[in-house]
Amino acid sequence: MNDADYFVSDVHLAPERPQVADRFLRFLDFASVDARRLFLLGDIFDLWVGPKQARLRYVQPALARLRRLTAAGIEVHYLAGNRDFNFDARVNGGPPPRKLPEFMTVETAGRRLLVTHGDLLCTGDKAYRRARIIGRSRPVRFAFGAMPLGLATFLSRGYRRLSERVVAAKPRREIAIDFARVRSLLQGHDIVVSGHVHRGARYRVDLGGGRQGEFITLGDWLREGIYLVSRDGALNLRRFS
Repeated sequence: MNDADYFVSDVHLAPERPQVADRFLRFLDFASVDARRLFLLGDIFDLWVGPKQARLRYVQPALARLRRLTAAGIEVHYLAGNRDFNFDARVNGGPPPRKLPEFMTVETAGRRLLVTHGDLLCTGDKAYRRARIIGRSRPVRFAFGAMPLGLATFLSRGYRRLSERVVAAKPRREIAIDFARVRSLLQGHDIVVSGHVHRGARYRVDLGGGRQGEFITLGDWLREGIYLVSRDGALNLRRFS
């Protein structure tokens, strides 16, 4: 019986990481046994410049697996990450959204979850938030979609390397999760689930008035292979090996 919900983020599929791709493909086969829904919370691909990327050899197996899941009646929901917000659900056989959602409310295991990639929870990084607006603007998205795939990939990888150096030099507090923002999102939800921070963890969050919520962060697949599964009324973080 397909009654499990799976939540995954930060796989960061890239041609130079075949072992990560292999583990993720095996996970999709594993999840297909009892999955009702699969929620991909962003950065499944290390970068996504546009639909032309679907032609690349390292991309095709993952897309084929996702199509197989949807063909089997499993709901696949893709949320925007900071690396793959240009992902087009049409390559997954789904409807063509104008853009991927940033937040989604999910009812599972008797709880009300708010799921998101997590970059919007790091409110202290003002420079990133400005760059984020520019990168998601219609002119920039159109320009990258119109470029030859090789050029768009080259520019995106260059920007990614620059971004990684800039982030590494920033104070920890600037790029940390803003728990005040998490508390505000927990108003009306039992749990907030995010990726982005590359570590699997669970936090109890005091909401005042004797109320508590929970904040769950998913691990990345470069090291941990952490996912969240909702099954038989329980929510558990698991490691896929």
